[in-house]
Amino acid sequence: MTTTSPRRTALVLSYSDITSDPRVRREIDWLSEDGWVIDTLGLGGHPSEAVRDHYTLAAPGHVVRSRIGTLLVHTLLPQRLRFRALMTRRVPESVRRRIREGHYDLIVFNELEFAPWVEDPSDFTPAALRGRLHLDLHEYHNPDVRRRNLGGRIMGPHYRWTRRHIGSPRFTSRTVVNTPIGELYAEEFGIAVPAQVRNAPPFVPGLEPSAVEPDDIRLLFHGLPSWSRGFQEILAALRELPPRFSMTFMLTENPPVHAMLREEIAGHPARDRIRIVPPAPMREIAQRINEYDVEVVFYRPTGINLKYAMPNKFFEAAQGRLALVVGETPTMAPVVREYGHGVVVPEFTWQSLRDSLRELDAPRVAEMKERSMTVAEELNSASEGRAFVGAIADSSAGVIR
Repeated sequence: MTTTSPRRTALVLSYSDITSDPRVRREIDWLSEDGWVIDTLGLGGHPSEAVRDHYTLAAPGHVVRSRIGTLLVHTLLPQRLRFRALMTRRVPESVRRRIREGHYDLIVFNELEFAPWVEDPSDFTPAALRGRLHLDLHEYHNPDVRRRNLGGRIMGPHYRWTRRHIGSPRFTSRTVVNTPIGELYAEEFGIAVPAQVRNAPPFVPGLEPSAVEPDDIRLLFHGLPSWSRGFQEILAALRELPPRFSMTFMLTENPPVHAMLREEIAGHPARDRIRIVPPAPMREIAQRINEYDVEVVFYRPTGINLKYAMPNKFFEAAQGRLALVVGETPTMAPVVREYGHGVVVPEFTWQSLRDSLRELDAPRVAEMKERSMTVAEELNSASEGRAFVGAIADSSAGVIR
């Protein structure tokens, strides 16, 4: 993705610790490979050697650190002033000055948190608007998600106001994790379908599938610990699976979920074959999971994002040369069927998961692991990076909006 055009300058915004945010880290890599000079604004420290200047968001102001202050901000301030109190005032003045002066040829907005900023004339001056403004929506942002409790009802209006900026005509391009979610946004906001950029990691060369032991087929779930990720169904299926199956949960930090999972395992009849291990560093995941055989990605479609999920682990499993077990989803199931590197569970029940796993033996798992090598070569960050850079390149620029 190299270019012979003059060096251009980009600012990548993310309300996250970018050092541990794989999608944003990949965006930085893609832009760097395409010849951009990159600054970042987010939480945490300097995220990458590819980043020139990193700006850290300041802590929230004293007013919004208390419950009473938060209540007053969300109930008394007009929407634009509320956004400035909650977000813009946390941005270092030096980067705001660069934006106002038109220093950046491209500004990438990750998720929704910064989206209303694009409409603020204090910073997004005519000079700033000469550049490209890209919105990466990642997944689907449900308009009703903040209405379930008192805090959600108080902050819900601000969330929904923020969300409305998805359709701002000032954004010159948009991307999303997959086309079905992009079509939902297009229908709601009357915009072009955002380009698909999936959460695929870099290709890991030279990694071979590990051998499959007939009496120990090693199942794996790695990533964020959440009961909505099929833990209950996996544990229930393990109660009736043959002893040749073992299960490992390689989980990031979440003490309440870890405690609940350990409690479930302690009373499980297959507890000697179930374990929890620490997570692997982001750039070592493929090598660390390579010793396993089958990644289980079994998300019951209880919401739009779970229905259309294509999580990092789906692609990371292929880079680790693992087979896959997935549910009957409109996103993951077609890919598994196309490449033949896993099996699709026909129903979202623990019994159906049990039956699909029980049919697996060492030769079949080994065959699927071999096929995962093709997936690793074809579905990786290089192909997704071309889509990301292409979406930005195709957008209009040079016109004051």
